Amino acid sequence: MNAIELNDLPYLREESLRVFRWLLAKYPNIDNPAPQTQEPIEFPIRWKTEQMGQIFEWVISDMGSVTLRLGGLEGNRRNPAPIFYLSLRKGEEGKLQWTDPEGNPIPFPDPSILVEIQNRVQLYIDSVS
Repeated sequence: MNAIELNDLPYLREESLRVFRWLLAKYPNIDNPAPQTQEPIEFPIRWKTEQMGQIFEWVISDMGSVTLRLGGLEGNRRNPAPIFYLSLRKGEEGKLQWTDPEGNPIPFPDPSILVEIQNRVQLYIDSVS
């Protein structure tokens, strides 16, 4: 894996904003359901969403990471456990790509990832039931 360089930072930010727009369309903000008309200026971008009767929080960093974590009362503690996580990393050929925590390339944003997110949410819900 190659290291991220300073000249990669603008791309990381742009890609983070693109992913934010895509995720917000799929997982609306329950605290502010009106469509967002302005791009967020500050990172990390955070918003709460509801899935399967549970509250979760999306967190998008300008360094190319996406985290879905607990967002209800459990989410009020510092750094709640992630339910879903992806980050941008440089592959062997030097191209930035989305990867899971184990470093496996993931097509993102891509509709196929919605099933994986749903599976992770279901796994969490099953574990606390």
